[in-house]
Amino acid sequence: MRVSRIDHLGLLVSDLDGAADGFRALGLELDRTERYGDELDIAFLPCGETDVELLKPLVEEGVNAEDLARHGPFIQHVAFRVDDLEAALAELAGRGIEPVGEAPRPGAGGTTIAFLDPRRFGGILVELCQQP
Repeated sequence: MRVSRIDHLGLLVSDLDGAADGFRALGLELDRTERYGDELDIAFLPCGETDVELLKPLVEEGVNAEDLARHGPFIQHVAFRVDDLEAALAELAGRGIEPVGEAPRPGAGGTTIAFLDPRRFGGILVELCQQP
């Protein structure tokens, strides 16, 4: 398995436009927005080779909305890019690191993703991301 770079930082927010405006003040430009199923609106702001990914829950139920209500806006996850997600998951399973939820699964922007058990990363939610 080879992690090539940080693909994106996922930030859970309640105000997508307001958060995007703040990052625009830093000089980042909004690349695109996307609806992810019925659960999230996502805005992508590139910063070099890494994206800032703003995630706004669309429903009041569900883990994202519950986390936002409990913690307020926060960095939800860090995503690392891999070339072959299925091979990476197999290698990690051999090291005792398992995914959480369905894996692999479709992600935003045509990617294929898997989230890893945060207990293995000091409580940090880690995503592996394979580009189309």
